[in-house]
Formats: sequence, structure tokens, C-alpha cells
Amino acid sequence: MKHVIAQLESFLGSEFKITGHSIQEGIKGPVSDTLVLIGHEYLKDEAMKYITQDSDVLVARRSLNHSELENILQIPKGEKVLFVDVNKYLAENSVSLLEDLGINHIEMYPYYPDIEYSHRADYAITTGETHLVPDYISKVIDIGYSKIDLTTITEIMLKFDVMDERAKKLSSKYIQDFVYSSKKVVRTLKENNLIMKQLNTILDVINDGIIGIDGNCNIIFSNENAKKLFDSNHDDNIDLNIISDLDILKICGNNFEKYRKIHEINGKKILLTMMPIKQDDSDSGIVMTFKDLSEIVEMENMVRSNLLKKGHIAKHRFSDIVGNSEVMKKAINIAKRLAKSDSTLLLTGESGTGKELFAQAIHNESKKSNGPFVAVNFAALPENLLESELFGYEEGSFTGAKKGGHTGLFEQAHKGTIFLDEIGDASLKIQARLLRVLQEKEVLRIGATKIIPIDIRIIAATNKNLDELVERGEFREDLYYRLKVLPIEIPPLRERKEDIPYLIERIMNRFPNGRDMKLSSELERALMDYDWPGNIRELENVLEYMYNIAEDNIIDIKKLPSYIDNISIKKDAKYSEIGYNIEKIESKIPLKDAYTILSALKREKEEGNIHISRKRLADLLNKTHLTEQMIRKRLDILAELNLVVKNRGPKGTRITYQGERFVDKIKENRIKANI
Repeated sequence: MKHVIAQLESFLGSEFKITGHSIQEGIKGPVSDTLVLIGHEYLKDEAMKYITQDSDVLVARRSLNHSELENILQIPKGEKVLFVDVNKYLAENSVSLLEDLGINHIEMYPYYPDIEYSHRADYAITTGETHLVPDYISKVIDIGYSKIDLTTITEIMLKFDVMDERAKKLSSKYIQDFVYSSKKVVRTLKENNLIMKQLNTILDVINDGIIGIDGNCNIIFSNENAKKLFDSNHDDNIDLNIISDLDILKICGNNFEKYRKIHEINGKKILLTMMPIKQDDSDSGIVMTFKDLSEIVEMENMVRSNLLKKGHIAKHRFSDIVGNSEVMKKAINIAKRLAKSDSTLLLTGESGTGKELFAQAIHNESKKSNGPFVAVNFAALPENLLESELFGYEEGSFTGAKKGGHTGLFEQAHKGTIFLDEIGDASLKIQARLLRVLQEKEVLRIGATKIIPIDIRIIAATNKNLDELVERGEFREDLYYRLKVLPIEIPPLRERKEDIPYLIERIMNRFPNGRDMKLSSELERALMDYDWPGNIRELENVLEYMYNIAEDNIIDIKKLPSYIDNISIKKDAKYSEIGYNIEKIESKIPLKDAYTILSALKREKEEGNIHISRKRLADLLNKTHLTEQMIRKRLDILAELNLVVKNRGPKGTRITYQGERFVDKIKENRIKANI
């Protein structure tokens, strides 16, 4: 599965969220996505049991690795060969694929685990399953895992309307398979109409001419646009020597970096790009692309448009929001309920609390989750540019207006969500135009007379006090009440400090090897004591800073920025002797039980056992009155109080710095609580 995901990611890009499910390993719950790709035809019936009706389904077609076929062609004629795979369907399907390619000089037989009868043979071919090859086989040819074929990837790109921007990348990758192969293999492949049709599906929809040549300057493939450019109807008739100011023979077979230069072919100026294709650290050939210079301006406009579209995807869901504190759980629950409505929603909270994260999660939970998510920051753009970006403009409406006009962000958000971030920074002029959009759900472009209806969900956010702005006349009261239909307040980090350990773990896991790095107890205390005026954004910056200057896997307080350390020291001087609300702890759990469990965890940590399982903890406390069931319930409460951190699986539970401090203070002050 990981090979398929990697292949799709290489073609589609990072803005597509690709997740994998395995029938063999078990699928939990229904699978619901814009498109569900079933890996093989034989899995379809079983897979459809898990796929929701609102998901589009596509069954992948597979192709073999062309670059390895030469080894198969070198097997002596008439030899018996086993094709080894994990099951009967895959083994038989691979044999059919090879036969379709014209490989018929050998006798191939499918082989898979538990097969009742198998032919004896000296040769075996497999797609990465060498461990299944019988011991008596003397010669094994591993052609690697089968890939999603060209036509399937084409269907996926057409489904998501990204064909134009990715077609060249797709075709170049498949040309490499041809260039890597010897000419003998290429001839075998060229005789097969199915392979040629698959390649033509991609190459002939591209406006550029594309030619693939081997290390001896022999043309092994070209698309229709290349043939038109060279006035040829066949590869053999293409004369590369008519390219002005280029001696192709001096380039073939020699090492060179990417080549990009303007040349002339048959009186037409073109931009020639050549990329060497390397295999085993040597040049195996060249992919040449020819672009008409007259199309470059048009292409730049398309690129800008596509880049804009790439930002119109909400990547985050509620599962991405860290919130174990009561105040955060409340905010998340409210947001989940309000996400189902189409009414305007207003997120308020200090800078860095995660308002856009909430907005994206709300969009992905809403009825418009399949539509675009368009974000605009009012504090980041000047008023004149903001107006044209929001509402769009007609051609010639002002000096510098581009030909054809411009589609505004409200129009681009049609059938989706628009996120108006930092709405408190909007000017009164912009506010007046926003009010019309909220009231009428229609847009009038700058310089236009035609009103455009839109179907959008509006989510606004601000870190300013809009009530005060209204009182000062800096924010329209009517707009304020239009925005504040469904209000949600995101709490600052200082009001949910019990979430800090979980946030630290989530943030550190983003860094390479970050999950292996630990924070010292003294550093944990400083981070817990600090009030974080910059909220989660500031915490992220501080952790990234310390991660980059850390010298080993233990980050100590010396790596903390001095301004935070100084503040935490001053705050520590003001702490009460215990620093914790004993009454709050006692209201949830007997103080004696809390002390007993935390003391055991602290002793284990001091002996080097940072995480221990609940069973191990029960063994340590077997002479106390605490049963394993009682320990489980009390650990849940201690986790809520941020005295321990519970992890799923074998990692177990660890004591936090607050938990250690609790134990120490109990000892120091000798609190009498029947301990």
C-alpha cells in the first residue's frame, strides 16, 4: 500500500490528502472520501462493503515496471518460469500483463502460497515477493512492485481537474520507463497497441512537444505536437539537426545539468528544455520538451490561477486540535454543533490561539466540505488591493487591471466557505461592501453592472474587541450583528495550561527525530509557569528554537529563551508552598491514593523507567488497597488534573513535572492527609 500512496503523492502533490486502508489488516468504520481507489479488481466486492454511497469509486489498473523487462527477455526461449505473487489473482494477472506486452518466448505459470500443484522450473519472476519463491528456484528476477497504470492516474487527474498542470510531469515519468529500457525492450513495447494508447492519452493532451531519446541520440518516442513542430509523421523522420544553434550529437551520452534555452525550429521560436535521465549514475538518455514562446504569457496566468486554487483547501479537522482541558473541550463541542449550520460564524480569541485551525475544521465538518475553503487576511493586504481581491473587477475598470478581468475571492468560494481573518482590521469602506454580501449573498465586481449570486458559508475571525470598536465608531454595528450570528470564543493558552504537555508532544513530533527528544523536568516547569501571551504560535516558535539548538536528546532549561526563563522565575517566587489546589484534587480523588500512585511513578522515572504500563503499576502497588481497576480510574482523573500523561498502547503512563512537584511538596510540608 505504501508504494501506491507514494506513487500517487508524487503525481498529485502535497495538497491532496491520501490515506490508506487495508482489508487484510481490518478497516474500522465506513470509508468516506471524495474518491476511493480500490487497489485491485479482486478486492472490489469486499471493499465496497466499507465504502459510503457518496464516495466516487475507481478500481486501479496496474502496469509492470518496464525498465526491468530486459532481464525477462534474456531468459532462454522455451524455459518454464514461475510468476510468484501473494495470491492467485495477482499472479495470474501479472502473467497476463507480460503476455499482453508480447513476452511469449517462455512458458509462464502463476505461483502463490498454498497452490495445490506447481510446475518445476529454474526461473522465477516476482513483483517484490522474493520470500515466497520456492527454494528449488535457482534464478530469480524481481521486477519490483506493480504500479498504478497511466490511464488510472489520468482518470484521477481528470476527476480533480488538475490534468493541465500535472500532465507534463506524468508523461515525463512514464517516458523514463522507455528510456531506461534497452532498444530491444522498447521495440517489444512499441508493438503493443495498449501501451501506446496509454502513453498517448497523456502525451497528446499536452501543448508542448515532447521527445525521448536514448544515449545514442536515437528517438524512442515523440508526441503529436513534436511531430507537427518538425513537420513529420513518424519518429524516424524527425530531424533534430534543424534546431538552430544546437549540436545534439555533442550532448547525447555526455553528462550535463538541466538545459533551458531559446532556439528556432522551422521559423518558430521555441523554449527548449532538456533533462538528462540517469540510471546507475550514468546518462541513459534525454527528455526534450519544446514550448512555443507565444504561449508563455498564457501559461503564467494559468500558473497563478492554479497556485491560487491550491490555497483553497482546508487541511485540518477537529482531530488535529489538541484540547483535553474542559474549556477547550467545550469550545470544540460547540464548534462541532455549529458546523452543521450554514449561518455566519464569528471566531474570537487572542492571536495565536488557532482560529484558522478551528475555521478549517468547521468547514470540513460542514455541508460544504466538498467545496473550496478560501482564506483572506484583512491585516495582511492594503485596502485598494483587498477590495479587488475580495470582489474582483472587470477588464479596464482601473489602470493596471488585467485583460479579461479578475475573479474575486467571494466568487472563488462559491459552494464552499470563505474565512475572513482579522475582520476587525477591515476599513469602513470594505465593511459596507461586506454587509451587502452577507445580506444578499451576491457580489458586484469593481467596474461591473452585473450582480453575481454566490452560495457560500462565511466564517469571520478577530483578535480585537469588536464591541469596543463599535462604540468608537470604527466598526459598523449592523455588520457586527450580521457576523455574530454564531459566536465561538477560543480560549488563550494560559487558561488551559493542562493542554501544554499534549501540545508539546504534538509539536515535537513534527520535527525530524523530535519524538525521540525529551524536555527536562526543570524546563517543563518553566513552560507550564509561563503565561504565553503569544499562545500556541509562541509555544511552537519556542519549541522550534530549542529543538534547533539542542545538542542531544535531552533539552534542558538552558536552551529556553531568556525572556521566558526570567518571567517563570519571578512567578515561582509568588507560588504558595504547594502551588496546587489541594481541595480540587481531593474533590476528585483521595489524596492518599494520588500520593501513592504518583510516588510510584516518580520512583520509576528516577530509575530510568519514564513510561510504565498500568499492569506494571498494579504490580508495584500490589501491597496497597488499590486494585488494577481502581488504578485505571484514578489515572484517568490524574490525567485530567495534568499530574500524569496517559498514552495509548505499550508506551503507558508517565508522571508530569506538576505530578513530581505535587509529591515533593506533600513531603516537604508534611500535609496530614492520612498518608
